[in-house]
Amino acid sequence: MSEEQFTKHANDRARVLIVDDMPVNRTILSSMLSTLGISCDLAGSGAECLDLCRKNNYDLILLDHRMPDMDGVDTLVELKEIFRKSGFESPVICHTAEEGRGYINLYKAAGFADVLIKPADPGQVMVMLMKYLPDGGFEMPEDEEQKKKNAKELSSLPDWIKQIPMLDLMSGIEHCNTASDYIDALMIFTGSIEEKAADIERFEKDGNWPMYLLKVHSLKSVAGLIGATSLAQAASDLEFAGHREEYGLIHAGTGALLKEYRNMLPQLKRILDGKDMTALVNNSDNEGHKGKQNKHIEQSVMFISDDSGIVGRGITKCLEDEGFTVIPVKDVPEIILNHRGDSDLLLYYPTGDNDHIKLVSTILTEICRDDNKTLCLAGDPLDINVALDIHDKDYISSVYPRPVDLDRMASDMAQYYNVQAEYQRTKTVLVIDDDPDFLAIIDKWLSEQYDVECLRSGESALAYLEHKRPDLILLDLEMPGLNGDQVMKRIRSNPKCERIPIIFLTGKNDKDDVIKILELKPDGYLLKSMPHEVLLDSLDRFFAGSILSGDLS
Repeated sequence: MSEEQFTKHANDRARVLIVDDMPVNRTILSSMLSTLGISCDLAGSGAECLDLCRKNNYDLILLDHRMPDMDGVDTLVELKEIFRKSGFESPVICHTAEEGRGYINLYKAAGFADVLIKPADPGQVMVMLMKYLPDGGFEMPEDEEQKKKNAKELSSLPDWIKQIPMLDLMSGIEHCNTASDYIDALMIFTGSIEEKAADIERFEKDGNWPMYLLKVHSLKSVAGLIGATSLAQAASDLEFAGHREEYGLIHAGTGALLKEYRNMLPQLKRILDGKDMTALVNNSDNEGHKGKQNKHIEQSVMFISDDSGIVGRGITKCLEDEGFTVIPVKDVPEIILNHRGDSDLLLYYPTGDNDHIKLVSTILTEICRDDNKTLCLAGDPLDINVALDIHDKDYISSVYPRPVDLDRMASDMAQYYNVQAEYQRTKTVLVIDDDPDFLAIIDKWLSEQYDVECLRSGESALAYLEHKRPDLILLDLEMPGLNGDQVMKRIRSNPKCERIPIIFLTGKNDKDDVIKILELKPDGYLLKSMPHEVLLDSLDRFFAGSILSGDLS
């Protein structure tokens, strides 16, 4: 991309403000938008939203309704006054839980442009963007490239699997990302058919509805992941009937569900011997997998500059005396991009005309946004101000105007290095779920990047937490014995582990469950139906945001 093209691209990008008191909701939405080339600012409260809107103009604002202190409506009232004074009004979309679906007209009457129900569906988000962002404000994702990748993975599956009519193979590949991971999920699913079908049959016969619903719910989740869409829908219908206590419908529909479920066993049983799966698993294209974050972090700084004078030499010597390896990189876009992987700490000394400084600053902040790097500026105060006059200036961590305080710079760089080392440290994730099939799949997915501990009950999790401290807990909402909300309350009441972040994993996004989750105030919630790569990306962004904001103890 030429300098002229890059400048035009940067100027055309839309800017969106995401306001939500739950970090994971902010990171999931920003992740969706960043794939479209949209620049996002994030706010965790109404007050923070107002501060940002006093300083910046936004093409669109996604505003959570239910927030402590100042809710979405109160925030909107003050936003309208800010818009009136500035002469620039942004469309504000109310981002609310399922309960808000029945109040869309009221939200619009209050002044919201529209309503987006969470958890946000990517299709709904795309519709909102096309409706409210100016032309050229975002880039369509590279659908063709992803389709080609999925088609390649699909073509590598054994022919006999392609002949099974009950499987939507493309849906399974989209959820699992690779043919290898899809085969693993199929093996887990197939290996439990007899046991799970017998459990569902027994609980329906005995009228043990709590256990029946748990088993049907888990079947719905795993069937959806492998693309058994008809089976997943049948399980979902029975779960819905159970919550409405329509037991006649359950008795009438369970037989058909079990027949379809058990009919999959003879068609999939061949997968359990694994003989014709070995080559596929060993040779699968895993280029989308990141691998665990346990790489050694070199204490280095990439110094981007066109200044070889006394100030540049002084900065280099100061950092070297502090124990850093200084990697000099000329402030040319192509050269910077070629060196983007050399260090996690970037120090830019802006020089040249204003357009050049803004271009280089935009490139560096985008690298920091996408790769979770740290960027600082040093140099002439006027040049620093030019570098700060860009959309993504919030990704600039510190500035050191001339005369540069070298001692402060060296001290800050040491702290930023520690933050980056903490981010790269392999995190431990505790997953609590009563469904062994889902645990096996999630363990395989997350183990690419994290140390994973899996437990099947709230009681065993509480015992585990008496001796160990994971970096994050993924907690199933519905479990026998202690359910998710009870486990959450017990953890939060224990001083030893009260600060461990908790994200609920749930197969539901209906009104009652969303309200229950929000009232518990976890650090977020994720749907079990999330595709493999989306789940990994959401957790990665959650950890990055938590570390950089100081939320992790």
